[in-house]
Amino acid sequence: MKENSQYISHVKVTRLWGRLDFDWKNINEDVNIIVGINGSGKTTLLNLISDYYQPSKSKKLPAEAVKCTDISIPVTYIRSFDIPANSKKRTESMLLQELKHVINQNGEGTSFFDYRMKMLNFPDKAVEIQQRIDKFFALVNSMFSETGKKIIINPKNNTLAFSIEGSDDILQIDQLSSGEKQLLLILTTVFLQEEKPNVLLMDEPEISLHISWQDSLISLIRSLNENCQLILTTHSPNIFANGWEDKIVFIQDLLVK
Repeated sequence: MKENSQYISHVKVTRLWGRLDFDWKNINEDVNIIVGINGSGKTTLLNLISDYYQPSKSKKLPAEAVKCTDISIPVTYIRSFDIPANSKKRTESMLLQELKHVINQNGEGTSFFDYRMKMLNFPDKAVEIQQRIDKFFALVNSMFSETGKKIIINPKNNTLAFSIEGSDDILQIDQLSSGEKQLLLILTTVFLQEEKPNVLLMDEPEISLHISWQDSLISLIRSLNENCQLILTTHSPNIFANGWEDKIVFIQDLLVK
């Protein structure tokens, strides 16, 4: 595929499962909401797009060929999950592990911990960094206000945690509900993009989220980074209820007849 763009503008999949061809042209640079019945290939399409932009691609794909726009910006994939990863870690779901990865020091320079460390490494940007963190905390607090939770830096171990209104207790992130973890994972991931061009893939992000959070999810993401190209799948009308209906893509319309 010869197209070159800052964002993904064209995806072509040949013989998915040996029988389906998809040709998705004119992909929106801001928001794309893929809808369709179960088993129509929505999640598989996201998986193929994500794999295409990985340094080491999967050797065996469910499609004969995949071609996407040549881009040079990061592509991040947030899947919907909250199940034990393996028998050795039954108390830690994949969701919790991913959340810890974006919050705690992970050696890749992409976590919230690493971002805060920039205030020490780049003192000339310390004020700007703190202002971004304050804005992020205010946004998270606005979403968690109904349950009286406030995001804080735990003074005991210098990690993200939550205080509870009217209590001296401090909640660790593993004590949050599945929906709270899911929302925090999404918002932290976008915050760490630092308003730079990025592609964010999300598979059914509404899972575990309260309806009011579903209603505002896209707007929240856009408020944190308007330069983020969003490509997501959903079964929930609440995701696109607030003015995003024109961004809906019916997966059956992408099929080459």
